[in-house]
Amino acid sequence: MNRRLVFFFLAGVSVSVFLSSCDASSGKKPEIAAPVAPTESISPAVPVLEAAIPAAPEPAANPAPAVKTEPAKTVIVDTEKTALAKVEAAKAEAAISEAAQAEAMKAEAARIEVAKAEAARKEDAVRKTEATKVEAAKVETVKLEAAKAETAKNETAKKAEAQRLATLSVPDPVAKTAGGVYAGPVTVALEVAIKEALIVYTLDGTEPAVATAPRYDGPIQVKASAVLKSRAFVPGGKESSVVSTDYTIAEVCAAPGASGDGRRSAPFGSVQEAVEKAQKLGIRTVKLATGTFDESIEISAPVNLSGGWNTEYSAPAAERTRLRGRSSAASSKKAPAATLRVAGKGAGSALVVERLEMRGGEATYSAGLVVADGASPEFKDCAAYGGFGSYGYGAVSLTGAAPVFRSTRLDGGEGATSYGLSVDSAEAVVLSSFLLAGTGTVGGYGLAATDGKVAVSSSVLAGNAANVSYGAAFYNSKDARLENCTVAGGTGKDVSGVFISVSDPAIDNCIITANGTGKSYGITANFGESAPSRLSGNLFLGCAGALYWDVGTKTAYTGFTHTGRLAGKDGKPPAKPMGESNSKGTFALGPAPAYATPASASLPEAPKLPGASETDILGKTRREPRKAGAY
Repeated sequence: MNRRLVFFFLAGVSVSVFLSSCDASSGKKPEIAAPVAPTESISPAVPVLEAAIPAAPEPAANPAPAVKTEPAKTVIVDTEKTALAKVEAAKAEAAISEAAQAEAMKAEAARIEVAKAEAARKEDAVRKTEATKVEAAKVETVKLEAAKAETAKNETAKKAEAQRLATLSVPDPVAKTAGGVYAGPVTVALEVAIKEALIVYTLDGTEPAVATAPRYDGPIQVKASAVLKSRAFVPGGKESSVVSTDYTIAEVCAAPGASGDGRRSAPFGSVQEAVEKAQKLGIRTVKLATGTFDESIEISAPVNLSGGWNTEYSAPAAERTRLRGRSSAASSKKAPAATLRVAGKGAGSALVVERLEMRGGEATYSAGLVVADGASPEFKDCAAYGGFGSYGYGAVSLTGAAPVFRSTRLDGGEGATSYGLSVDSAEAVVLSSFLLAGTGTVGGYGLAATDGKVAVSSSVLAGNAANVSYGAAFYNSKDARLENCTVAGGTGKDVSGVFISVSDPAIDNCIITANGTGKSYGITANFGESAPSRLSGNLFLGCAGALYWDVGTKTAYTGFTHTGRLAGKDGKPPAKPMGESNSKGTFALGPAPAYATPASASLPEAPKLPGASETDILGKTRREPRKAGAY
């Protein structure tokens, strides 16, 4: 059987294919030679090499019957075709591989070129960066040198400027709104003539210190009376003088002996001028410094008079302001000469007069104070005295007036007949006050009401040593009221604590005393309808003639029933007045004009009265149980 060994070499790889035909009976497998390794000299495409195959052995002498070999030939042919196809495929693959290798080599070459270019670019960039750094360093050096030069220049300029500022004269600041009296708040702008200067200011009266005072940064609103003090300065340099500008807001000021325009720093010297300016500007308050004004004043508008101020008008002083009225040759009972006259409905309840002492001038009818023609002001912590003349009045309420007196002393003064308070065809309310007759020798009245309506609480009403002396006298007056008062008739010849003529005052919780040298009655009820509408809780002291003297019936009531009603010698009470819980004491009041109740006095319990009597004459709240009297 012939065997053939075929070697194929493709792309450096040896392929051997063994082609053989075998004897069907031999059963031997073809031997495959070891592959031959390719050498460097073998080209990628190597032809097929055919090796020598040993000759087949000689046939035997008696050969076996022949066997058909057609199928074996067919196999060989197919195998050869397959091998040839593989060879062709290997060739094609080798060609593709060769092309791929070529492309790879080209790509590698390109990559190498790109890498070289990138390396060159980086090298160039590094070179340029280094050059830039060098150039930047040069520029920075130039800048530093320039900055040093500029700093030196600036330092020189600063020193020169500091020297200039240190010697610069600073003008005073100027307030663009002039000082004066204003009805309401004002806005004030400050300026200084040089741009280098700043301004500091104060409104509390202190000097404006550059280091601590508020810095001016825009217009200032002055809401209440104040002195605006301002100072200009140059930082590191000189300061101006302090400029004071007085803004008097919603008030007009006056001081004895002054001659200004009503500001706090320049007050008027006349109360009347201050009042008239306040009326003109619509200002409600006139402030008066302590001292004495020699003038007579009239107010007909709601302008408050507030006296007793210190010279800065910033706080009350220890004393009241005094008004001393002028002498007058023209006066009458209906129009007495007055130091202060408040008249007209325009002077309503909003008008307040406080801390003022008014003394009437010499006149036939002389009054410290007159309130008339529907005026209804309030007087607080005041004092009013009648002047020298035939008739003296601490205060007079006339023709529909309705004043209120609170913590006030009304004294009849030096008139021959003198009245603490006279109410004629008018009204009055008296709270925690003193109504004193004065020094009159003909007649003395703490209170005299004619056709008037009067309510008095927690007050002292006292007569004097005149021939006729009454603590309180009511003539044709209805609905008057005395509550928790101390009523002293005086020490003259004809004395009554309370004199009633065609009147019906209610008298409750009062201490009533009379110490006359002739007639000495606690209460005198004159002819006609003359009796208290109520008489309860009262304590009578002295009253040697009678506790209650009824002129019409000539009956003296000298004691009380077991319920505290008045009783005559027969033990019977009068038809009027009604009332109970009245009693008689044995102690003496303190000296005039206070007539204080001694602390040691034993007082019966009195009914509790609501309203104004809750407070005593000293302004203290009453303690329980209630007692009679002003204290």
